[in-house]
Amino acid sequence: MIENDKQPLISIVIPVYNGEKTLVNSIISVLNQKYKHLEIIVVDDGSENPVESFLQSMVEDCRIRIIRTARSNANIARNCGIKESKGDYIAMMDADDYWLENHIEDCLDILQQTNSDGLYGSLFLHPQQSVDITQLSVFYARELREGESMVDYVLSTGKGAQTSTLFTTANSMKEILWNPEFIDHQDFDFVVRFSKKFKFAVKKKPTVVYNLSSGRAIHYETCIRFVEENIQDINPEVYMSYNLGMYLRAEQKEDNKPFISYFRKEAIRYKEYISYQHFISICNPKSRIREWIDKLKYIFYILRIKVEI
Repeated sequence: MIENDKQPLISIVIPVYNGEKTLVNSIISVLNQKYKHLEIIVVDDGSENPVESFLQSMVEDCRIRIIRTARSNANIARNCGIKESKGDYIAMMDADDYWLENHIEDCLDILQQTNSDGLYGSLFLHPQQSVDITQLSVFYARELREGESMVDYVLSTGKGAQTSTLFTTANSMKEILWNPEFIDHQDFDFVVRFSKKFKFAVKKKPTVVYNLSSGRAIHYETCIRFVEENIQDINPEVYMSYNLGMYLRAEQKEDNKPFISYFRKEAIRYKEYISYQHFISICNPKSRIREWIDKLKYIFYILRIKVEI
């Protein structure tokens, strides 16, 4: 391996809020990388216990910088770290994920070989309980298919461009940045905007272990905003599959009524792209007569579409 002063510097940006349980393991996985010419920028987003209090001896490593900010959100923290970075390349990392030891080395090789500006990649999916990595399931990222938009890809795959897999040139990351108004779908939003100006490569071999956290509330407002901002580039069938999934999630909690109503209206508006069973389930008729009326509406609508085609 060439000497550090001839290697590009890699900046790793890790936003964290109250991440005592996971941040240490994330940082250890970075320090254990085969590629050593790096800096780690931990942006403490107003944690109740400052990260210095539990990083202990790690703060003595000159490659680690800690920036403490007032409580805001992860995207503002990410942008802060990106702007403070000094590297030639920037790798993003969430504070509850970790990397295999060859992650940075592989990312850099792929980016340079493909002459790309950024990459997204495959994932090991880690449940909350500790599991040997050989037992983890894998999500494999892929290139876009012919005629497929980036927004179709992320909506149809869900984990297709997860944050901790993102590795870009510093100039491109600093130009795009992260939208501070997004709470959910922030990674979708970033990669869609990035792909419109810069070239993405795909890292198919997984070296990122993604923590499958559960129980977090979905911020439906930003999910809806993301879709509405990109609706012109979304295939209707992809949109309805995504919309149906969001409807079923929202329906699980009583306090999601406004979002249930929104997803239901969208499903009815795009009824030609869903099955009759799903259509009736979404309409949720309260009587047998109402069910027959909805059934006739569906049949007549589908017949009209087929005749027009």
